[in-house]
Amino acid sequence: MKFVVSKSHLLNALNIVSRAISPKNPRSILTGVKLELNKNGLFLTGSDSDVSIVTKIPLEENENNIITVFEPGVTVISCKYILEIVRKLEGEYINLETFDDSIIKITDHISNFSLNCMDSKAYPVLDLNVSGNTIRLQTSELNEIISQTVFAASDKETRPILTGVNFKCLGSLLECVATDSYRLAKKVVAVEDAPTFNITIPAKTLSEIQKIIQDQPMVELSVSDKKVIFKMANTLLSTRVINGMYPDTSKLVPSSFEYNLQTMAHAFVSSIERASLLSVDRNNIVKLSMSAEKVNLTSNSQEIGSVVESIQNYRYEGSRLDISFTAKYVTEAIKALGSEEITIGFNGDMKAFVIRNKEDKTALQLVLPVRTY
Repeated sequence: MKFVVSKSHLLNALNIVSRAISPKNPRSILTGVKLELNKNGLFLTGSDSDVSIVTKIPLEENENNIITVFEPGVTVISCKYILEIVRKLEGEYINLETFDDSIIKITDHISNFSLNCMDSKAYPVLDLNVSGNTIRLQTSELNEIISQTVFAASDKETRPILTGVNFKCLGSLLECVATDSYRLAKKVVAVEDAPTFNITIPAKTLSEIQKIIQDQPMVELSVSDKKVIFKMANTLLSTRVINGMYPDTSKLVPSSFEYNLQTMAHAFVSSIERASLLSVDRNNIVKLSMSAEKVNLTSNSQEIGSVVESIQNYRYEGSRLDISFTAKYVTEAIKALGSEEITIGFNGDMKAFVIRNKEDKTALQLVLPVRTY
């Protein structure tokens, strides 16, 4: 294998596939990135068995030469080292050449590196066939889905199903839900010609996908019982789905509320963050007191002191209500909604409350209150 390639294109491709590669993988072959050069371009592959990514660097782009091929071939190289080498090389173009399938030389006009190669025949055969039910999403839609749900998934493996985001498609709606049993995030988007499916995608994988899709106009999802493939212009990402039935969360969200608070998102979050400064509890619990006359956020610690935050711009409907909650859960929920103005619906001091973007009815955040007495 021998070729010359644009540094910027190679570095971008390596950054993409490296998201599926762990340097601590017990299978040494999977610590490497597979390079396969043929008449269609350079294909880079990374995998940790659960997540696999293949991305292509074309020979030409916008009539500009990206790769000059002298000899096609395939090899596997340590991802950690080639990524760092390419990142620090100064040349606009990089020369790569393998010798006896055991060594690859990486050079530019200043530097000359030699790296040991791995046996490409030992690299596992990956099933990246696009099959199953297919939907297409605009990148902005998928980005919103991930931003508004993934943070609410559990980070504990005691209930593996809750470490993912549930994607349920029925009719013309795709409903995406994440919960760790203390909070819930939900986003609904309309899709055309949608099939019916119900799968749970690992939250960690979705976070990595969000970093890859930024420059893509559309993303195609091919869904089957065991895997989901995200197809972009020059990249395929395959991920396993989490086995098990996701809990039915439809009955957790109240349809009506006895108390309603409408306020400005940024100011409310800032007040919560200041109120939580004096909370010694590891969950940073603060108390929200609401009435027609005033709305306050408070925190009180015998060891440290107390704080009272007065909310200035608000509209409240209902009788007096005091409710306590975990500051982190509420601030993350409000930030995820991305709204200047929010509405919060309550049904009592120990019942889950719902936070919504006033302008967008397709997203909601639900948080359980905390008992403080």
